[in-house]
Amino acid sequence: MASTNGTSKEVEKGPENRTLIHAWMWEPTSYQKGALTKDGIENIARHKYVSGHYTSLDNFLNPMWNYLTDNLLPMWLAPNAVTTIGGLHCLVAYCVLWWHSPNFDQQVPDWTVLLSGYCLIAYYTFDCMDGKQARRTGTSSPLGQLFDHGVDCICNLCFVSSIFGLVMMSSQWALLIQCSLQFTFYMAQWEEYHTGILQHSVGNVGVTETNYGLGLFTILNAFLDRRALWRFPIQNILPFVPEHIHLGHAALSTTVIMLSLLVLGSFNRVIINHYSALNKRMFALGQLLTPASMLLAVVFLPKAARDDNTRYVSLATGLLFSLLTQKVIIFSMAKMTFATIQLEAIPLFLVSIYIHLYATHIELILQLLCLWYAYRLHKFAWLAVHQLCERLDINCFSIKNVKNKAD
Repeated sequence: MASTNGTSKEVEKGPENRTLIHAWMWEPTSYQKGALTKDGIENIARHKYVSGHYTSLDNFLNPMWNYLTDNLLPMWLAPNAVTTIGGLHCLVAYCVLWWHSPNFDQQVPDWTVLLSGYCLIAYYTFDCMDGKQARRTGTSSPLGQLFDHGVDCICNLCFVSSIFGLVMMSSQWALLIQCSLQFTFYMAQWEEYHTGILQHSVGNVGVTETNYGLGLFTILNAFLDRRALWRFPIQNILPFVPEHIHLGHAALSTTVIMLSLLVLGSFNRVIINHYSALNKRMFALGQLLTPASMLLAVVFLPKAARDDNTRYVSLATGLLFSLLTQKVIIFSMAKMTFATIQLEAIPLFLVSIYIHLYATHIELILQLLCLWYAYRLHKFAWLAVHQLCERLDINCFSIKNVKNKAD
């Protein structure tokens, strides 16, 4: 059985968990007072990260990451700044691809694909260097894990954008892949919330293989005829397959299947292996209701609304998924109750209902929804970071007493 140093005990006892019904709607936090309770801040201050299995590629590349950290990063550079530099690579790639393919299905210039592949590799390399910089400068803290995983949530949007810079498929496929990827990422953090262990590999394949593999594969595609490759009819190989099914469909279907298997793995480890009591299983299952409903609300939007405003739908959904996932990460470290019904999703559901009923001002409403979730995500993250920096007596983007650290 997995370690129980996560938050499963918090579901059993505590003033905010007197009944199961209590935890369905209510979280002991207020965005006006702060993102974390006083006890939550103390729990994060004592939090110890427990990772899953490291793969052979992780161990092979570790000397390279150490070398880059020791030789490229100055001692005054804060670990969270290293994380941010990596995240900014994803932002650049995301914005460039949005400009050239606003609905995911347009063919983009070769140089944008090359840039995207480089940015994915650079992002993950910096992501592997930030922890080493923290240990090197003596500034390791729970804030680093929180900040690192929070940036990872948002960078999932860049991964989806890069994939569709290659395959150039319809808006429904793009949103399905995005929601599947972000739901899988949410499930990984949900699993850590209940078991205390963050799984980042399956056997000898993990996030390192996935990120570097996607980056290198994207670079390779910059030198290929992508439309001819991904529109290649499967019927040419398998005669019984309908002629409209091409290689792009097969690749994306395989991706959905693989993500579904990861979701099932997390589900099995938490619901089947970790918990035996029915009330604990129901509480854990309830925390999947909101993200699952979000997936359905987005994928089944009217076709016209999806096709004309794909990026805005994608961004609004991505920011909401990032907000909920960051809350799971923070509440897991703080051992606080993460409510099963997340009221943050209500604006998305209301907009989805409006789009189904009316066909006016859709783009403006989606833009406002994007701004709203950007604000909510920034506010929650800023409050949590501010509270932790005060408790730990550290800065987020700079190192206190840098001269002493260097000595």
